[in-house]
Amino acid sequence: MHPDPRWFVGTPVIVTEKLDGSNILLHDGKVYGRSVSAPSEAKWTAMVKKHHAWKVTERDVYLYGEDIYGVHSIAYGPVPEDRTFYAFALRDRAGAFASFADVEAYASRYIIPVVPVLFRGEFCSVSELRAFIENAHAEPSILGGPREGVVVRLASGFPASEFPLSVCKSVRAGHVQSDAHWTKNWQPCKIAPSPA
Repeated sequence: MHPDPRWFVGTPVIVTEKLDGSNILLHDGKVYGRSVSAPSEAKWTAMVKKHHAWKVTERDVYLYGEDIYGVHSIAYGPVPEDRTFYAFALRDRAGAFASFADVEAYASRYIIPVVPVLFRGEFCSVSELRAFIENAHAEPSILGGPREGVVVRLASGFPASEFPLSVCKSVRAGHVQSDAHWTKNWQPCKIAPSPA
């Protein structure tokens, strides 16, 4: 729930698919989970370490993304092992978040997947925005299986202090489908066979 959805009306926005995974930070060649105090040693970060963490070495770059290697409540269709991590935000040391175009440019330079984009442009009214979100929830995930939700963000960059206003997520009703936390008996996602 956003305090004022008019924030996303009449200005360029990006709507992306909210993937059901672990929120991961790549920085200084390492992978961080919920805490940035120490790099993650969790087994479900194996693919992002193998394929992408080592690429993000600049001291002033913090790349955030969704890692779907460890299945949470949605099991996506088979994915190549280098496509279990999807970047969604880029921040600098001072805390400023980059524009989405800069996220895409950085990820493209290092061949890192980006979360699926569902909409680029401007909404003319709050009702148009709400209708788009409702329709997006009804569609399946681009990765196969149900869609967890959507994220609406300003296309431009913004300071960290404006993050709560500049980004809003909407998840499907009942998106947590089990009583046990997914890490207790975690399973890897389905990995697509490598091309011969």
